[in-house]
Amino acid sequence: MLSTEKIHNAFKAICEEVEKLEGEEMSETTRQTLAKIRSIAKHQSDIRTAEKGSCRAHEKS
Repeated sequence: MLSTEKIHNAFKAICEEVEKLEGEEMSETTRQTLAKIRSIAKHQSDIRTAEKGSCRAHEKS
């Protein structure tokens, strides 16, 4: 497997693990942090400073 495939699969795994937690009870801060982690993994780039709405970072795939 190429290293880019490994990286892609690692980010995909992060998204999957976050999705497993979506139904769990947690604070709103934790929920927002997990959403941010999922968005970063989904886009495979640091979207934290992206203008809101400039990407589909907060939509479920």
